[in-house]
Amino acid sequence: MRAVVQILTTPGSGEGRAVATARRLRRGLTRRGYDASIQTFSDLPALEHWAATCPSSMTHLVAVGGDATLSAAATAAVRLAVPFVPVPNGFGNIFASAFGHGSQTGRVIGLFEHGEVRSVDVGVVDGRDIFLSHRSYGMLEAIQRAVEDGRTQPRPRLRRHLAYYAMARRFLFGAPLPSVRVEVDGQLVAEDAAVVTVANVETYRGFLSLTPAASPVDGLFDVVAIPRASRPVLWLRLLKLLLGSSGRWDGLVRCRGRRARVVVGGGPAEELTVRRGVLRVLVPPGSVESLRARQAAADVADAPAAAVIERRGAA
Repeated sequence: MRAVVQILTTPGSGEGRAVATARRLRRGLTRRGYDASIQTFSDLPALEHWAATCPSSMTHLVAVGGDATLSAAATAAVRLAVPFVPVPNGFGNIFASAFGHGSQTGRVIGLFEHGEVRSVDVGVVDGRDIFLSHRSYGMLEAIQRAVEDGRTQPRPRLRRHLAYYAMARRFLFGAPLPSVRVEVDGQLVAEDAAVVTVANVETYRGFLSLTPAASPVDGLFDVVAIPRASRPVLWLRLLKLLLGSSGRWDGLVRCRGRRARVVVGGGPAEELTVRRGVLRVLVPPGSVESLRARQAAADVADAPAAAVIERRGAA
């Protein structure tokens, strides 16, 4: 049976390069005998609607974009049980980088010819919305929303980094700090946090690694909460995490679990659950084993914190 490959993308991903990347992939796959086509969506809501309603007319689903695009597209791959191929072309690329996926045409074609289909976990919010990488709450979520929601969101990577740092400075020095409450597997782990991240993969790798041992193949979320404190104390905690300093986990809460309940500022609760192994991902050979080895090494490197993770996760 001839493979039918559906390529999805949104034009704003990858500093506007995602459409060109998708076209190169289609040409390369077509030359190798695949029946490849491209579907472009104007925005994420349009992609989400398609993913929830599209017919089963493909053997493989390729998504070109950042983490938001990949998460939206993954809904279709889970629903139709077809292999999913993430092609990183966004700003963060957190999920794709966990497995070592690349955007080069040759690497993607190599996946089709030599890759492995492995079962991968996804996160689900309120029983509906899938996310592949993480959900953040509090200060980091507010910073990201402030930078990315406006029409003037910068596309070049350097300008985007500078925009994040400028907004972080504004929040740390002036804006009121949020209050976040989080429960994990029914146990209260933080009553008044400034930052909470519920992660399926390592969050903000290379910049601010909040969940270095998170894995999308262990059936668990990694959760980290930074309690509210005076601004100098909060600055110091974030700086230690940024630099990877010893004692960087002091005062923080870290745990693992299958379910999380998060409330921000007394607002409505979000219920997050892990759906284990429901996404079939085409990955480079050996990448899952490498990911498990990194998780084990991270747990050993942070042995006291890892003990807290396991103790709370088992509660």
